[in-house]
Amino acid sequence: MRDREIVERVRDATDLLALVGQAVKLRKQGSAHVGLCPFHAERSPSFQVVANRGFYHCFGCGKHGDAFAWLMEREGMTFPEALEQLARAAGIDLPQRRERPSAEVDLETRMRSALEAAQSFYERQLERSEAARAYLRRRGYEGPFVAEAGFGVAPDGWDALVTHLRGLDFSGELLEQAGLASRSERGTQIDFLRNRLTLPIHDARGRIVAFGGRIMGEGQPKYLNTRDTALFHKGETLFGFHRAKGAMKDGALVVEGYFDVLQLHQHGLHQAVAPLGTALTEEHLKALGRFTRRVILCFDGDAAGRRAMEKSLRMALPLGFEVRLLELPQGEDPDTWCLKLGGEAFRDLLRTAPDWTAFMVDRAMEGKDLRRITDRMGAFKDLLDFLPYLPRTTESRDLFASLAHQLQVPLQELDRAVRGRQAPIQGSDEPPPSQSAPPEVDDLVRSLLLLSTAGHWRRVQEVPPAWWESLPGAPLLQALLDAEGDPTQLPAGALAAIRHLEAQASHKDEAGRDADSLFAKLEGRYLDREIQANNRLLQDPRTLVDAALTKQVEIRQNDLLLRQKKLSQQRRITR
Repeated sequence: MRDREIVERVRDATDLLALVGQAVKLRKQGSAHVGLCPFHAERSPSFQVVANRGFYHCFGCGKHGDAFAWLMEREGMTFPEALEQLARAAGIDLPQRRERPSAEVDLETRMRSALEAAQSFYERQLERSEAARAYLRRRGYEGPFVAEAGFGVAPDGWDALVTHLRGLDFSGELLEQAGLASRSERGTQIDFLRNRLTLPIHDARGRIVAFGGRIMGEGQPKYLNTRDTALFHKGETLFGFHRAKGAMKDGALVVEGYFDVLQLHQHGLHQAVAPLGTALTEEHLKALGRFTRRVILCFDGDAAGRRAMEKSLRMALPLGFEVRLLELPQGEDPDTWCLKLGGEAFRDLLRTAPDWTAFMVDRAMEGKDLRRITDRMGAFKDLLDFLPYLPRTTESRDLFASLAHQLQVPLQELDRAVRGRQAPIQGSDEPPPSQSAPPEVDDLVRSLLLLSTAGHWRRVQEVPPAWWESLPGAPLLQALLDAEGDPTQLPAGALAAIRHLEAQASHKDEAGRDADSLFAKLEGRYLDREIQANNRLLQDPRTLVDAALTKQVEIRQNDLLLRQKKLSQQRRITR
């Protein structure tokens, strides 16, 4: 069985509705099921699953895909991993793949085994260390959560872990590859973490990939992570992400350290994550973006915390995130403040966290005498780093007018300066998208949409879906047909897209609303695509060596060419 056939078989055997329904509460609407989008924060549902077509689509953020895309987006899987998981769930045996070289095939499995064995060792050491358990109690950790978090202890010795793992037949080379061991100045192998409280670091799928160590007394560095390895890349891994990814309905809470995350998780605030001793990176944000488009930045209430918050804000805004900022009192961090307030009170803080605009305006104005030109220009310069990312709304215009008044700058000059600083999305030459940007819609799908809203949705419904379902804008048309041509029954994002198309419609569109002409063009485009696809298939070496398949494709191609010829003749007659 060919790879493509296997993929199709697994896709057909997967209940997409059940798969998505594990994370999203869905209700039936027409031929689709709708719910709140799991990829961005919203109050009215814009997300739909069309199970009989095998895809999901969000009219708010544009996320779209099938069962494989769902696992790749939500779980961080590669396509082969998603295929394997869905095939296993469907009871489908996958053919054996060509094996990688033997030097690679076992390394990842052996490293994971070593990391799991190290975790067991660290946990046993914690059971024997009253000092470590007392330290945890002082930090507010006790009971079942200590085991749930995976706390452990790296003993105060040079090679206790190395000796233990070598006794379990793990090679010294493997221990270094896994980041568990290093070399002393004399060249002997020693434990990488010593005399520290330990914490396992997991990947998005909950597998241990590294360890963090926290010194329990005085000394530097206070926190220490094991080195980057084939399994662990510090700039891509977020601490606590494996627990948090399913709890980001109201946004991700980004804090600074391990103990911030763990204290919040212990109090039921499971959406908390933290970078691992590094600034928030674009890769971190892309990982969060698979689950939410809202981020709450919460850093320590000191100068360093503010700098970290501003740096993270500059990273998040160009990527299209809705950002809120939560500043804690001076000298407090999320760990200590959550202990003092309790989980519910801290949750209330998150609900009322201000939008980044209010924070940054206050920050720019702080300590400045706006009667002085130099201070006004200083505030103006600080704000220009952020104002280009404001959504184009009435509230934004009011803010611009207020700022222009406070800074004694003409509103037109403020507008011109902001437009001149429009920053591109990182990694792209394109400007940042407006939050209300309409979805891409193919011209023919656009005409079908306008025909449907003009009261002819039943005629459009009779068109074979294969003619249009692969074109840009197809999910919007499907939703409109499910709503029986009534745009007011659509989610807010879809309704806005329809209204935008109607507003842009010109007299030229009247020709596009001639149903017979439109359907002929649509079928012609479909035939062109199918004929091209068959031509590629006929040239595929795997087809050429299969006589039965070649004959099948040739018959299909002849039928398509015959239909194309008849369609051309009909067009000439109607002209």
